Amino acid sequence: MALVRGEGVVLRTYALGDTSRIVVVYTRDRGLVKMVAKGARTTPSRFGVGLEPLARARFHYYFKPDRDLHLVSQVETLESLGLRMFELSRLAHAQGALELVDRLVWGEEPHEALYDLLVEALSALAAAPESALMAVTLAFQLRVASVLGYRPRLDACASCGGTLSPERWFSASRGGLLCAACAAREPGVLRLSADALAALALLLSRPLAEAGALLEPSRSGEVQRVVDQFLRQHFQRFQGLRSFDVLRAIEDPGATLPRDFRRA
Repeated sequence: MALVRGEGVVLRTYALGDTSRIVVVYTRDRGLVKMVAKGARTTPSRFGVGLEPLARARFHYYFKPDRDLHLVSQVETLESLGLRMFELSRLAHAQGALELVDRLVWGEEPHEALYDLLVEALSALAAAPESALMAVTLAFQLRVASVLGYRPRLDACASCGGTLSPERWFSASRGGLLCAACAAREPGVLRLSADALAALALLLSRPLAEAGALLEPSRSGEVQRVVDQFLRQHFQRFQGLRSFDVLRAIEDPGATLPRDFRRA
């Protein structure tokens, strides 16, 4: 057992006994780590806001290679983005970023590029106009898929490598655009508008903070359907985001919120 130190973002927490808390942290140098914070549920807690979801902190903890849970010793809060998010829609998109990482990564496998992308996304969501939140989320989802090895192919047929169809046929299962011949044989293809295709290409390559200027709100629904189908096809654990149920509940006050978003 060694006392280690590392930076991480809190994805979620849940109670352990009467006074302690289990904290799921995505760390820069060790990937997904589950920690036990003894006494974290007492008032006042010596860990402060560093154990709250959306907090970025430096964690000192006793790492046990053969254990699933590691004991927190000290937490130095670097940034608590949750305190900067006052609108429920903004909070839902930020929670969606945490949820996506929590579902797609596996255990203690470090991925510095993914960690940096998560920090970039949370910062962009904290600062973006509300009208740009969906664009930032979609850009983040596309970029996460890319850094994990599933970048949508938009430059040639994703099935045979041939010349693309001018009809802009997209296959989530094949992983990108198709030529006319492959599209004719492939079930479930989508025909993209020129604007949606251009937005996909730009969202994949530009900084997340610029996403709002790259996607017209009128096309966000079309791009969202494409991204959602793509993630469902290539990541078994992805079955949509509960945080988007919150956004639907905002539009429909009669809808039921997921448990994670209900106030105690």
